[in-house]
Amino acid sequence: MAGKVISIEIGNVLTKVCEMDYRSANAKVYNSFTFETPKGTIEDGYVKEADEFIDVLHAKLASNQIKTKKVVFTVSSSKIATREVFLPLVSRDKIMSMVRANASDYFPMDISNYYLTYTVLEKAVSSEEKKLKLLLIAAPLDMIEAYFDLARTMGLTIVTIDYAGNSIFQVLKDMKTQGTNISIHVGETNTYVTILENGVLNLQRVVSYGANSAVETLLSIDKYRYDETVDEQRAYELFMSQQLINTVIPEDDSSREQEILTEDEKIRNEVTESLRFLLGNIVRVIDYYMSKTPGARIDMIFLSGIGAEFRGMRELFSFEIGSAVKSVTALPGCNYNPTGGADSCAVMLPAVGATKGSMNLMPEVFKTKKVKNDSMLVPIVVCLAGIVGAVAMWFYGSFTYDQKVNEKVELEAEKDQLKQIEVVIQEKDNSQKTFDQFMAMYKTTRNPNEKLVAFLNEVERKMPTCFEAMKMQVSEEGVSFDIHCDTKADAAEVIQQFRTFNSIQIISCSQFEEYEVEVTTAESLGYIIDENGETVPIYVMPSSTETPEIETDENGSEIEPTTAEHYIEVRISCVYKDTDTVLGETTTAAASTAAAAQ
Repeated sequence: MAGKVISIEIGNVLTKVCEMDYRSANAKVYNSFTFETPKGTIEDGYVKEADEFIDVLHAKLASNQIKTKKVVFTVSSSKIATREVFLPLVSRDKIMSMVRANASDYFPMDISNYYLTYTVLEKAVSSEEKKLKLLLIAAPLDMIEAYFDLARTMGLTIVTIDYAGNSIFQVLKDMKTQGTNISIHVGETNTYVTILENGVLNLQRVVSYGANSAVETLLSIDKYRYDETVDEQRAYELFMSQQLINTVIPEDDSSREQEILTEDEKIRNEVTESLRFLLGNIVRVIDYYMSKTPGARIDMIFLSGIGAEFRGMRELFSFEIGSAVKSVTALPGCNYNPTGGADSCAVMLPAVGATKGSMNLMPEVFKTKKVKNDSMLVPIVVCLAGIVGAVAMWFYGSFTYDQKVNEKVELEAEKDQLKQIEVVIQEKDNSQKTFDQFMAMYKTTRNPNEKLVAFLNEVERKMPTCFEAMKMQVSEEGVSFDIHCDTKADAAEVIQQFRTFNSIQIISCSQFEEYEVEVTTAESLGYIIDENGETVPIYVMPSSTETPEIETDENGSEIEPTTAEHYIEVRISCVYKDTDTVLGETTTAAASTAAAAQ
């Protein structure tokens, strides 16, 4: 057990760092962060100009209070060759000699400048044959040496160096999934396609396209090309925060159809089109595996890497591959709570996997060189830097202390000046409390008839003489009744008067009818008292100087003369004005006044 280690993956754009337990069944990630890799630091896995990178990494480790001196690197490079091979079932001490004997068959190149290592994937034992399935790695020696030099310069001790493809596999096999599962890890410049059958690695291929295909396309578009605030790292942030990728690779559109697209739609189409080669190569790897494995069925596809954090990437992969795609959101056997974005499970997967089971790219020659070349130079430099830093911190602390003391004195003086505001606030709170109590008391004494009384008072004051109410219905919300008027002008005057009422807020007319009635005109002669003591009126048709025209019916009988009379019937509904609303407006106005005073 190596205890805590710093696991680092140096990417072309982003460097991923996490401090965690090494080779632990339930490892804990104590700290994690990412930062922009300085330009020129890394080139396809080779560490080039590392001075600026070392300064930035030292600063990040210090700001995150990481003091661990043991480091694990995981390397991603197209220069590292991999093969899945079968060997006869032999003892472990003979495996390496067999690999070297057949290395030229596995890797058609001069392997004298490469470091060979392997990991056992599976022991295939049956009645017919016994075989070992191995994953072979051939890594350039000068690439590995650069990482030893980097660690030595930083004063760190290398625990192991792993290959990113194996780091990904170490996490996937812990998921213990059944059936055929495919992992697609979309890095910055390379994509790893890993196919497992019941947790056993069957195929792993590296596609020389990654998330940079979309990022470079975005930066070449005029909208972003001339924007000095959008660099490569900012472009990655845009992909993680905005939907810049369609769910389908666009087909070739006619020029007319292109003209009607918005600028954002054209940008999404162009960015999505740049992913065509990446998806095409991934699909070819999957098709190759399916063709040589009859009856195989894809159970799940896992998407990880920085590309998995791009909005719309998972949906695009799912549609183009034709199978469900799930983003990696948790790492088995690892207690890790990422902050999201670039610091997520999907992005940190290789760095975490390198601590679980490394390919151990550790040539003995470099270990020896590390011991021989160790000197007091690094400790002396570190000591001097510490002294300088301590002195600087003392001066800074003294200056900051004086500044804070002066600031405290000023704040205390300001506090004394503002104490009188507390009295105003207290008075306002007391007034508000008293008002709320009176309002609560008032609401308990309210009676619906109060509104009716106010309404009838206004009717008596404002209705014209032509107003005649025939039928009235009263409720808690309002009044509705039928009225009679002599003419339409009278009806209009009545309605207009209702609109001036202070006691109602809504008036509506649901019926407006004109009626004609026949009445017999008679003249009163007075009253008589009948046998029961009741007063009975006596009427007689009025006499006229003119002889009225006598009308007869078909039988020759006279028809009593009549006159025609007209009237207008209107049905009016009135809704009382909401007293609570009026009071609420008053309360709001009072509160605004108090706030202004404060």
